[in-house]
Amino acid sequence: MDYLPELAHNGHNWTTYASSVLWAITAEGLMGFLVGSETRPIHPAQLDGRGEGWTPQTDDERDEVAVWRTADQSWTQRNATVNYTIICGIPDSIFGLMLHLKSPLEKWDYLEKRFGRIPRPAS
Repeated sequence: MDYLPELAHNGHNWTTYASSVLWAITAEGLMGFLVGSETRPIHPAQLDGRGEGWTPQTDDERDEVAVWRTADQSWTQRNATVNYTIICGIPDSIFGLMLHLKSPLEKWDYLEKRFGRIPRPAS
């Protein structure tokens, strides 16, 4: 990702910071993380009422788990990229208030509530 500005402690440059972050996230094709359309893949054990004790028994079920594992690893990396893009320019004084927030959407919503809503590009 290209250079992103740092958010000022008092948020006076929020519009510039937020627009730059949104542009970078959109350019990477990751806006779904900020509009709620990108969700973590569901583990096969949670499908079809299989339950917590379910283990793959057939080749098809093992393949299903392998596909899920690959998808989950990809989702985890993309989620981390969006999280990093949001927090890399945030001062410690603001970041400390966001430590309890897990998802990029939660972090972005917090910042928008604090500094003002920024229109999000379509995902």
